[in-house]
Amino acid sequence: MTDLLNEYTAITTKIRGMHGKLLKKKDYIEISHLDSIRAFVSYLKQRPGYSDILKDVDANKVYRSYLEGLLNSSIYEDFNKLYHFANFKQRDFLKIYGITYEVNVLKKFLRKAFDISEIYEEVSTEYLDYLDRHSHLNLKALENVTTLTDFREALRGSMYHQPIRQLDSLKNPSLFDYETVLDTFAFTTIWHEKNKILKKDEQKIFEQIYGTKFDLLNIIFIYRYKRYYDLPPEQISTLLVPVNYRLSNNKIQQLLSAEDLEAFWRVLRETKYAKYVENLDNGLELESLYKELLDKIIQSNAKKDPYSIASIYNYLHEKEDEVDLLTTILEAIHYDRGPLEIQKIIGMKE
Repeated sequence: MTDLLNEYTAITTKIRGMHGKLLKKKDYIEISHLDSIRAFVSYLKQRPGYSDILKDVDANKVYRSYLEGLLNSSIYEDFNKLYHFANFKQRDFLKIYGITYEVNVLKKFLRKAFDISEIYEEVSTEYLDYLDRHSHLNLKALENVTTLTDFREALRGSMYHQPIRQLDSLKNPSLFDYETVLDTFAFTTIWHEKNKILKKDEQKIFEQIYGTKFDLLNIIFIYRYKRYYDLPPEQISTLLVPVNYRLSNNKIQQLLSAEDLEAFWRVLRETKYAKYVENLDNGLELESLYKELLDKIIQSNAKKDPYSIASIYNYLHEKEDEVDLLTTILEAIHYDRGPLEIQKIIGMKE
């Protein structure tokens, strides 16, 4: 552990400084009282975590979708800051962590290929430079994507090309099919890369965080596909993250084979997550559990082992949560929700 302390002293100090720029409860309460996008922008311009990214934004002219893009971009900016400050081993971890960011970027181009949305706005030039150097993505080709053929060709030479080829067997793969393939590849890659770069102590931290995340995602996926799509078990199984942590393959098969939702909950209460789901009976509660349990595990590891990857993971997780909350508040302001309703939505009261 002494080696880890020496290895992480510098970046942990950096993270503490960045953590001090995150919004506090009083900030969210104050934001909940704002009554316009202009006021929202003006407020965040005064906060150190957003002053740089919003400094050239005209609060009187900015529109909501563009602003949401800038908020997301602040996540990538913080990722870049940590990457530039990190040593070689910490950069290896950040490259693994950043795979999900890369996939989010690819999804923006993918939606353009499906003619669903315009080119992304929430990815900064600095982050694109990072992708250009480390991901072997042909960004110029991706920027010119207008069809699925363009998208596939633009991925040639990157690690994402082979997973996409799995869809060749489908006649007319949907956006959902493409996004599922990218997500599954990302999660699988993240899980398998850990043993190459992490010491045993950090592998345990990694496995607890990501293992719990993948188990809960699979539980939620099975519930959703049964509840809303009534998909057959064999089809659902192809959409799951192919990783088992505390949820055995046998239990997954039982969840998949449950004849109805009542049977699903009965099986779930027999898993190693039983104590967490004992009083749950719907999907919304299940998704709340996902967030609450992950938050608890991430924060606990960061507190117990501050000089480890846990501190890096915890900061980026909190930054992502912050942007999610701000995006939720921004949407609520757009639809003229009042302060009390906004506070209820984000789970904070004065």
